[in-house]
Amino acid sequence: MHTQYHHHAFKWEDLTQLAIATNREVVDLKYSVILAGNDYKTNWSLNVFCKRKHKESVADFIRPYLSPGVPFIKAKVNVPMSTD
Repeated sequence: MHTQYHHHAFKWEDLTQLAIATNREVVDLKYSVILAGNDYKTNWSLNVFCKRKHKESVADFIRPYLSPGVPFIKAKVNVPMSTD
């Protein structure tokens, strides 16, 4: 069970990879942004949790919004445990 909820806003062009997890019920989005007050890019992941049978349809829903050339893969995805 999730102990904390986060709300994020990203621009579609910030997303750099879409992955369907092979080991979890997750669609993983990689993104790269410049954080306020910094002059370097940071790379992070955003996990969209869904039922196993819905992963393909969730990824298919997101894919048209991505910039051309953004990789769409199936891969093992690490989901960090919250320590909060």
